[in-house]
Amino acid sequence: MSPSASDQPLQELPGEAVGGSLEQTLPPAEAVEASPPGRPQVTFRGNTYDLISLGSLVTGAMLLFSCLTCNLGYYCLPFISLVLGVVGVLSARQAVEVERTKLWSWLGIAAGGLVLLLIALFFVLYVGFIVLAIATGQNN
Repeated sequence: MSPSASDQPLQELPGEAVGGSLEQTLPPAEAVEASPPGRPQVTFRGNTYDLISLGSLVTGAMLLFSCLTCNLGYYCLPFISLVLGVVGVLSARQAVEVERTKLWSWLGIAAGGLVLLLIALFFVLYVGFIVLAIATGQNN
């Protein structure tokens, strides 16, 4: 059975002196993965676990926002969704995945718009109910 990678001693690279400078230990600039021309450089890479932690961060921030505003912050969420969606659509051409960014932004706009429409509908129905109750109360 071979020893694990953590049990093996560090090995020097050829031509590297012990205590050498940082420039000597970095790979040459040509070896670094470059993005295709015309595409933005990727500044963050992740996998499913990174997305899970991002979901945890967003959920925690929403919960904290809700608690700090005594649950009135929920009324701001559709506006935040709309604003972020518009920013995403307008800046999608600078994204790494242009089509995905546009799709997600349009979905955010649609969700925020739908919630705003539902809030407006319930408000109109509520006012209509109050007006109807007042109108029927005066007829008696």
